[in-house]
Amino acid sequence: MRYDRLEIITNNPSIAELNTKIQCTSRNHIEDVLMLTRDKVHLGGKIISHPLAGSVKPHETPYRSIIVLNNHDELDMESLNLIEQTIERYQALCKANPTHLTLTDEEIDTRFPEKQQTDFRFIDLQLIKSCLDSLGFKGIY
Repeated sequence: MRYDRLEIITNNPSIAELNTKIQCTSRNHIEDVLMLTRDKVHLGGKIISHPLAGSVKPHETPYRSIIVLNNHDELDMESLNLIEQTIERYQALCKANPTHLTLTDEEIDTRFPEKQQTDFRFIDLQLIKSCLDSLGFKGIY
């Protein structure tokens, strides 16, 4: 797998600041991350990192990052099913607080203490690094 075909779609500033050779696309909030990932899958991308990875519940963390392989060969039905199920899961878990899906950086700053924001960013960053390591890309970030 070539790193120049990988893309990290994220709303996590720690990932966006990561010095990597992998393309990083920053989005405004979780919903943007999920929808762009779905769009990439429709264009022939394949999801590499599980969108629900980690032990933090989706409706508790304001950050999400997903690695996609932009191979543009054909529609990957497994990735499509995965992202559709993830979107449904987020919507169900955030039903009591639907604005969680669209929290911007400014809203995150007012809703979560700095320590908690740092912890959420760190967990998301470690999940992405772990995925890259398992793919054999250790050291390119």
